[in-house]
Amino acid sequence: MDPRRVLLCLLSVLGCTLADNPVVKTPYGMVQGIYVENVSVFYGIPFAKPPVGRLRWNAPETADAWGSEVYNATFQRPSCPQVHCDILSPPLVCPPQTSEDCLYLDIFTPRAPSPNVAEEYPVMVFIHGGNFVRMSGTSPLYDGRKLAGTRDVILVNINYRIGALGFLVTGETVSDARGNYGVLDQQFAMKWVKDNIGYFGGDPSKITLFGESAGAQSTLIHYTLPSSAPYFSRAIVESSPISIPYKRYPEAILLGAFLAELLGCTPRDMNCLRSKSSTEIANAQYQTRSKIASLKIMELFEPWGPFVDGDLIQAEPLVLIQQGEFNKKPLIIGTVAEETVQYIFSAWNSSVSMLKYEEVVFATYPSHVFEILNMYSPLENTTDERNTMVKMSTDLVFVCPTRNATRNIRSHGVKDVWLYVWDHAFSFPGWGHVTYCEGRVCHGSELVYLFHTEWAGGFKFTADEEVLSSQIMDFWANFAKRGNPNSFGATRQKSSAVEALNWPAYSSESSWSNYRFKAPTSEIEVKYHGYNCDFWDTIGYAA
Repeated sequence: MDPRRVLLCLLSVLGCTLADNPVVKTPYGMVQGIYVENVSVFYGIPFAKPPVGRLRWNAPETADAWGSEVYNATFQRPSCPQVHCDILSPPLVCPPQTSEDCLYLDIFTPRAPSPNVAEEYPVMVFIHGGNFVRMSGTSPLYDGRKLAGTRDVILVNINYRIGALGFLVTGETVSDARGNYGVLDQQFAMKWVKDNIGYFGGDPSKITLFGESAGAQSTLIHYTLPSSAPYFSRAIVESSPISIPYKRYPEAILLGAFLAELLGCTPRDMNCLRSKSSTEIANAQYQTRSKIASLKIMELFEPWGPFVDGDLIQAEPLVLIQQGEFNKKPLIIGTVAEETVQYIFSAWNSSVSMLKYEEVVFATYPSHVFEILNMYSPLENTTDERNTMVKMSTDLVFVCPTRNATRNIRSHGVKDVWLYVWDHAFSFPGWGHVTYCEGRVCHGSELVYLFHTEWAGGFKFTADEEVLSSQIMDFWANFAKRGNPNSFGATRQKSSAVEALNWPAYSSESSWSNYRFKAPTSEIEVKYHGYNCDFWDTIGYAA
């Protein structure tokens, strides 16, 4: 019997019994969660004031305490405003409801006290992806009951402002929208976790920050932000499109002007912009997706997001990492085998001719067209070059800049860094209307195995997939506990379902090896994409 549970029941104004839902006392007041399987879940805890009214396009502020009332954390709160998520995304990632009042987090804790009574649980803080315009920490794909309940960790899923509400720039004065609010929200949530997770049985000295896609970009931003350093102890970066350039001020201003025009406002008319509903703003933001605010074609894949403001964000994370300006913390970083299938096949929904492919290469890298076409030659006996574009863009945007970042992190003194590639396609029809990802290892393929949420879609893993899921869950949880995916280094923690390989840290001593997750057998691989990535390292990642 958990003595903390008894104490909290005695303190609670509910007069609860031991059979009731979990109750936790925090500095803000009592919080009542819900038992789900073998975890305690606390849904929708506010980590900041609602970003509405005067707080729209302003930095987050500390949430108000709820005092003597018991906060009802037994149901999910709305996610941040977005439109057409279901059109653009596979199943299990879109939120059922949205609201501008969305700065909440969900906490999944093991139901029992820590097995070692002298220790608290390590904490994993997840930042969701979605191109900075959609998805949510409350998405069914990220349900934390399996990860927290079977691996003795606490999982925290956070929301943050996305799209124009999170990243609009209209100017530099106090009354202007100055962008990067979504990043500030993430940092604010991280601080909340650091300050409060101990009340939920978590260890504030063992916080692992991790995210996928835009969440991985965000994790790398915090990995390079000195102001974020106190709030996490290690990080996991899953499929960050590292070489996508961030906007500079003129580009961000131009995108903001596009948005204002679509809303019937003049640029910088904040009264007009603030008079619009969050739904109107989300719809206008969606319409700006085809507008490029510069000649950088890769902006098409991420029109909204962080921009280099010279204050919070000094440069793209890869630039800062190359300069050695990052938080020297243990890191797991990696990609999936076919990262850009979804982007290429959605942007070009019919066959791409050789001539069109060459035009795209020219628009992306005009100074290195012939070298790139030689490295990624058009296919023979085909009228569709989209798979060639997938190979080229996966290397350019994901794989090779990830390797470059990993080598630079290592060269600047961080020995505890591990590189991986996920190379397994679903055995089940999990992509829904995103049919071109069936049978392929698309962006985000690892997530359903990491969170073990195939059940949420009514699917079932094969025996090999159960092993694969156990591998990634074990590695991530071991890293959160001890800063090493192999647990105690030479001694490894293994689940009953998996005999994991020893995963060597990335270094010249290990022949620059990475872990390749695949079924039926994962493997240690040496110099993944070495020739291709040597090529991109030579010509650089800025067109």
